[in-house]
Amino acid sequence: MSELFDASQLTTFGDVLLAKGVARRALISASVKKGAQNVKNSIRDDLKGSGNKAFRSIPITYTVSETPGRITAEIGPTKGGAGSLANIAFFGTARGGGTHRFYEHGEEELPKLAEYVARAAVEGF
Repeated sequence: MSELFDASQLTTFGDVLLAKGVARRALISASVKKGAQNVKNSIRDDLKGSGNKAFRSIPITYTVSETPGRITAEIGPTKGGAGSLANIAFFGTARGGGTHRFYEHGEEELPKLAEYVARAAVEGF
């Protein structure tokens, strides 16, 4: 006995899931961008409080990259110019330095970022 199968409801359901996946990815991407911006601002605020004028002008930027199954943010000083002093500002030399925080700002932001990403990942289900 052969019955015809109407796949239109299944196709519609698949379209809804796909649309929600795209929306979820956009929400997750926005969360990662916001977290990267927060870390960048925290690093900049830390550097602005420096007693060293050159350290106060170290430029901090971030880039967000998206590949299938992964959204990443890379945060750090730009190369060249005042950015070349970042190593001394954050990590110091044998003569001292390293008085500014770098990784710690990301560690502080991580719990909030994880919460926002988790919320975005389940939104709509």
